[in-house]
Amino acid sequence: MKLPQLTALLFLLYLPAVFANKEIPIWPNEVSVNNKFINFSKNPAINNRAVTNVDSPEMIYVPPAGKNNHSAVLIIPGGGFSYIMQDAEGLDVAKVLSQKGYSSFVLIYRMPHGGSEVNRNNAFSDAQRAMRMIRGNAANYHIAADQIGVMGFSAGAFLAANLSNNADATNYSAVDKLDQIPARPDFSALIYPVLSLKDGVTHVGTRTAMYGKDISEAVIDQNSQENRVSDKTPPTFLAQALDDGTASPRNSLLMFDALRKNKVKVEMHLFQQGGHGFGTGEKKNIPAKNWLTLFSDWQASLVKP
Repeated sequence: MKLPQLTALLFLLYLPAVFANKEIPIWPNEVSVNNKFINFSKNPAINNRAVTNVDSPEMIYVPPAGKNNHSAVLIIPGGGFSYIMQDAEGLDVAKVLSQKGYSSFVLIYRMPHGGSEVNRNNAFSDAQRAMRMIRGNAANYHIAADQIGVMGFSAGAFLAANLSNNADATNYSAVDKLDQIPARPDFSALIYPVLSLKDGVTHVGTRTAMYGKDISEAVIDQNSQENRVSDKTPPTFLAQALDDGTASPRNSLLMFDALRKNKVKVEMHLFQQGGHGFGTGEKKNIPAKNWLTLFSDWQASLVKP
C-alpha cells in the first residue's frame, strides 16, 4: 500500500476518536452566542447540566468504547422544552451506549416555546437535519447507514416520535446535498415519553410549549403521535415507570397499541418504580436501571445477520 493510501486509511480509522465529545454544528455557517448552562447537581464533582437559549443547534459525538457494533443513536434529551438535560438524558446515556459498542450523537436543539409554528418547526428541523448528517457521514464514523436510530426522553421523545412518524415532512428548505438523504430512523426508542396531546395523558407544559394554550381538539387529534403511526414508522422500543407522575404511562400504552395495529415491531417495558426522568437508572437500585441493556438486546435483534 502506498503512503498516501495508508495515510488516508489511518485517518478514517481514527476519525471517530478525533471527534470524540466534539460539538458538531448541524447547520452551515452558524456560531452559537446564547447557549447557557445550568448545573442542577449539588455535588461539584458530578455534572447534571442543562442547556437553555439554544440558538445554534449541534450534536455532541460520543464514539464506541467497546467493540463497534456499527449502530448509531441520535439522542434527544428532554427537559419540558424549558431546557435540555445534556448530561442526565444525553451524555450519561451516550457513555453507557458507548460501552455497548454504539456511536452516539447527543442533539442540542432549538426548543419550541410559546406555541409558535416557527419555533416548533425549528425543533422538528433540527432532528431531521441531525439524522441526515449522521447518515450522510456514516462511513466516516464506521457505522452502517441502515442501523441509525433515534432515542428521545420525555419531551424529547415527542421530537423523536415526530421524526419517526413524519421523517421526510418539509419542515425547512434544503441547504445542501445532505438534505436529499432520507431522515427516517431505522429504529426508535421512546423513554418515559410525552407523545399524546390529549387531556389526561399529555404533559400540559410540553403541549403548551409546542402548540400554545388555546389548542383545538382538531390539533390535538392530528398531532398526537399515537395517531400519526403508520406502517412506515420504524421498529420502536418503549420504556417507562408506572409511578411516573409527570408523563402518564398511557403515553406508552397508546403508542404501543398504535404500533401493534400498524404491524410495526415494538417492545415495551413498564417498570413498577422509577418515577420520571430516571435517565440511565444507574443511581437507583431498581429494575428500571436495566432498560439500556434491554434496549441494546432488542436493537441487536433487528440487525440482519
